[in-house]
Amino acid sequence: MANSSLSLSLLSSIFATVAFFLSWSSVYNCNYVQFTTIQDTSLSLGFGLFSHSWYAISVPLGGSVVFQACIGYGSTAIDGSMKAARIFSILALVIGGIFFFRNIIGGCVNPDKRAYTRSEGVAYLSACLFQGLSLLLLNSPTVCTNNQLIHQLQSELDSRENIQIEFNDTCTLSTGARCCIAAIVFWFLAALASCQATSAEERKGKGNDGGG
Repeated sequence: MANSSLSLSLLSSIFATVAFFLSWSSVYNCNYVQFTTIQDTSLSLGFGLFSHSWYAISVPLGGSVVFQACIGYGSTAIDGSMKAARIFSILALVIGGIFFFRNIIGGCVNPDKRAYTRSEGVAYLSACLFQGLSLLLLNSPTVCTNNQLIHQLQSELDSRENIQIEFNDTCTLSTGARCCIAAIVFWFLAALASCQATSAEERKGKGNDGGG
């Protein structure tokens, strides 16, 4: 049991590493949620926190091809839920990332000696909370409940007689949202392992004091 605190600390770092990259992916992915079409669910348009996928339509010889690219929202009005989701997602990334990188640097400098503090567990738990609050994007009229960009696209498609594409009115979870949910779980696991490591180190310290 002598190395239990070190093992738990390393486990916390592994969980934090996974959580950080999942959180990064959820923030900068333009497919946080998606709108699929009624005719073909493999065709979809994704919307993220800071960017969204968009289209270019080509009509060769009576057919149609839709090309997609990831672009920023530009002058699109951003509602309160989306602003809050952006802030909370960045807070999760920054707070969790600070302790994540501190552990990496500390492990490289002195791999046999780790710093055990309650603040690390609290930071990872805070990152978990903020990551969860970033799901407020699912209540955003800009993105999910009243997406004007989808309405604009649908109007343009309806005006083209040779293109039969109709998008659903409601969004569904996509890669970014799934990464966000997974990051919530791993931030929580990192916080739990970190707190257990700190407790184990404290018990070890008391045992050494008592033995002395």
